[in-house]
Amino acid sequence: MAERLVFLSYSGHDAFEASLLQYAVETMLAAEFLRVWTYQRDQARSERDVASALKARLRDSLAMLFLVSPSTLDGGAAQWMELAYADAFNVRTFILLHHLSFHELKAREAGVPPLLLASQCNQAMQWKEVVGDLRVLAKEASQP
Repeated sequence: MAERLVFLSYSGHDAFEASLLQYAVETMLAAEFLRVWTYQRDQARSERDVASALKARLRDSLAMLFLVSPSTLDGGAAQWMELAYADAFNVRTFILLHHLSFHELKAREAGVPPLLLASQCNQAMQWKEVVGDLRVLAKEASQP
């Protein structure tokens, strides 16, 4: 069975939490041949056109985990672009709010794109529910 990719987008300030999430999701979904990739860990450093490479890998991903925190709001332009790419390519997106509520997120008018819907957002502590949704998505994708 072919490996399925899930892209994990996060602010550099949240690298530790993201690495724990990446490990947990990969471990829990190993039987579904699912691998979580991140720009920091998996993007080729020799890549000349990073934006094109990122778009291509994101387009080929089964889903995207978008870890949003106050750090994202303070300077996450790259993360917002990754979210826009996922939206453009119809990549299923799961948003995990880390140290942030949906109300706090939407109260920040400046810098927060309208792409975020309450139905997509989960508190970061609900990450296991998202893993369950990813498991279902992986099984659906493996159906002929």
